[in-house]
Amino acid sequence: MAKVTLFPQACKGMEDCGICALVCPQHLFTSSGEMNEAGYVPTRLTEPEECTGCQSCMLSCPDMAIVVVKEKGEEAS
Repeated sequence: MAKVTLFPQACKGMEDCGICALVCPQHLFTSSGEMNEAGYVPTRLTEPEECTGCQSCMLSCPDMAIVVVKEKGEEAS
């Protein structure tokens, strides 16, 4: 299992970006439904325990709003 940290104030959300939702092989991202200070509705992780730690979302996010840390000894899927 991986630990995923989202930074909602940096996220442009599903409507203005949504790259994380497109690249996630587990389809774990959805809209949070709450507007951030910049006026965007950031994404949220629906089932964090299902994250494989592939880091696709983190590597693809243009705003560096996602950090994925794999547990020790874990390899990317």
